[in-house]
Amino acid sequence: MRRSLFMLLLAGVLFACGGTREKQERLALVKDYVMDQVGSLQVQLDSLVANVDNRQYDRAKVQFERARHTYKHIEPIIDFYFAGAGKAINGPAIDKADEHDDKVNYATGFQVAEEFLYPNVDTVRVEELKHEVAVLQSCGVRIHALMKGTELTDQNIFQAVRLHVLRIMSLGITGFDSPVALLSIPECGAALSGMQQLMMPFASDDSPSWGRTLSILMRAQQYLGSHDNFDSFDRATFIRRFLNPLSRSIFSFQNELGIDDNKWKEALDMRKQDFFEPNVYQAGFFTNERQIASAQLVALGKMLFFDPALSGNNKRACASCHRPELAFTDGKVRSVAFDFEGSVDRNAPTLINAAFQRSQFWDQRVMFVEDQITDVLSNRHEMHNSLDKASELLNASKEYQEAFKSAFNDALRKDIGNEPITPKMIGSALAAYVQSLSSFESRFDKYMRDSTALLSKEEINGFNLFMGKAKCATCHFMPLFNGSVPPMYAETESEVLGVPSSPDTVNATVDGDPGKYSTYPRELFKSAFKTPTVRNIALTAPYMHNGVYNSLEDVLDFYNRGGGKGIGIQLDNQTLPSDKLNLSIAEQRDIIKFLYTLTDTTALTSKPTHLPMLSDDQLNKRKIGGEY
Repeated sequence: MRRSLFMLLLAGVLFACGGTREKQERLALVKDYVMDQVGSLQVQLDSLVANVDNRQYDRAKVQFERARHTYKHIEPIIDFYFAGAGKAINGPAIDKADEHDDKVNYATGFQVAEEFLYPNVDTVRVEELKHEVAVLQSCGVRIHALMKGTELTDQNIFQAVRLHVLRIMSLGITGFDSPVALLSIPECGAALSGMQQLMMPFASDDSPSWGRTLSILMRAQQYLGSHDNFDSFDRATFIRRFLNPLSRSIFSFQNELGIDDNKWKEALDMRKQDFFEPNVYQAGFFTNERQIASAQLVALGKMLFFDPALSGNNKRACASCHRPELAFTDGKVRSVAFDFEGSVDRNAPTLINAAFQRSQFWDQRVMFVEDQITDVLSNRHEMHNSLDKASELLNASKEYQEAFKSAFNDALRKDIGNEPITPKMIGSALAAYVQSLSSFESRFDKYMRDSTALLSKEEINGFNLFMGKAKCATCHFMPLFNGSVPPMYAETESEVLGVPSSPDTVNATVDGDPGKYSTYPRELFKSAFKTPTVRNIALTAPYMHNGVYNSLEDVLDFYNRGGGKGIGIQLDNQTLPSDKLNLSIAEQRDIIKFLYTLTDTTALTSKPTHLPMLSDDQLNKRKIGGEY
């Protein structure tokens, strides 16, 4: 009996050792492939530098395109393991200021070099071109050094590959990586080829999931090869027919192999099969709260959101400026100021999906929704109150005390305090409600996740234009359609558009609002504003931070002209490309028709039927949702 038990244990150890050895061999094969591609990249970048030095610009373009194709083969790994190096070699060609000091992060890499090489080399700026390709060459050297000392894991490889499916659909096919040469479509083919090679060491002939994955990858590459015109590329079909099925198939392949997901906090729930599934985005990634909000906490936050008792005059509620029927905006150019005395500085943005951002307010002055709430309550032009004063008032209400007691269990109270109602509790409850305002049941979402759902020909064309020729998606990143940068969502971008002070396109002058510069006084932040979501945009007019445009037709016309520079406004730091988009009136109409498919306020528009009783009889007559 003892001998049998010993043999079983020995067999188990040998099996485990064999499994470990096989795993190590697979990882070694992936590492060898990546290092081989890194080596090729260095050779191609060396050749690029030599051709530029010798003024052989046609040859330089050939090497440039080869180098970026090679990089695309390993981009999932580089972006996942070395985000800084990935941004340095293939980040946007826009200099960025640091919010915390006077440092400027100058753009480098492929996209910067592309602007010098395409469509034709500017011979006056050859020395600048030489500098940029030399910097690009040094990026390749850095990646080689980083990769050489890195140990890969199967969890990270599969997470990197799956996230790269999202990168291809949200950035790759939009022209984000190749805004001048428009080489994005063939480069997506290179990315898919690289993903195939990264997963190949895990493959086996008897794996049904791998068979499906390989079939999708090959058919997707064939589709890209035969539909490589940037403007006419059918992105809707490509996502529905190839990228979404590919995401689901890789998910199945990973599960079949028994490879777990990483356990750290992230924006996407990697237990979901694709990036259009309900609840795939996790608001907890974007908050500083430790606990997941309960239904009771959200309900309490909703009550507070509609209660004017939180304001300094007991007449204004959060819902005064964020009305549910208008996708939580107020329909005004600028919101009415406290006590009806003038207006605030900016247009009220939607709160739907506001939780899925790395910063809040048009000027990005705070990071978390909780801080946004504190700011609004204390702002003398908005709520003109404080969480401390609000907690004093609510503590005198037995009904509110019971509601808070029900919503905050012992775990939630641990870092908050033992008072019945504390300022932090109020902020946490309001934040929980705002974070619950998620909207992913639009007709567009259903079209992307359901093969039987339909959009019209014009709506699909509008989507393809939005994602391609019109360049909308290079700032409003799909699927969130805001400025949070996929696939890691570590940053929410701002842009300098050159928004005018009035709709006048003949004698246009830039709006005087300094934007992000008012919080972070850096030259590059002058007139910079956070990129908002365009989900529910059909309900949120007027548009821009100053409400200057009453219609989407006006907005499309502004972008079609090239933003502020296109209407005569001179801003040296405008980040929006000033080239005309050359969209026809019919194309602009189709884009608007697509934008209407993003409308969804399902289950978000209801209001409380009553507010808790307070100790003041006069306050008990207060209006649900406040006065406005």
